[in-house]
Amino acid sequence: LSDGGAGHFAKTVGLLKELQPSILVECLVSDFAGAYEPCTTLATCGLDVYAHNVETVERLQARVRDPRANYEQSLMQLRRAKAASVDAPSPILTKTSLMLGLGETRDELRRTM
Repeated sequence: LSDGGAGHFAKTVGLLKELQPSILVECLVSDFAGAYEPCTTLATCGLDVYAHNVETVERLQARVRDPRANYEQSLMQLRRAKAASVDAPSPILTKTSLMLGLGETRDELRRTM
């Protein structure tokens, strides 16, 4: 899909909110290959929580993640989603997750968090 599936996510969120306006919806999504439009489409569709996993600390990214993804690109998408939602009916929460036990140090974890 040219938009990485953002349109499908946004439509699903809209339908869920239409059927049950009080429902809270979270989507765990890719980084959309760093593309701006899919990220903002999803961030402004009524979503409550925009989730994208950074996966690990910066130093271990190349060992753990698909080479098409990277630490800075993931952080940028989370920032974009947050910024785009400022003009949405209600600003979204953004969140990420990390895998632990891959050789990261405590200092690296602190910087990442």
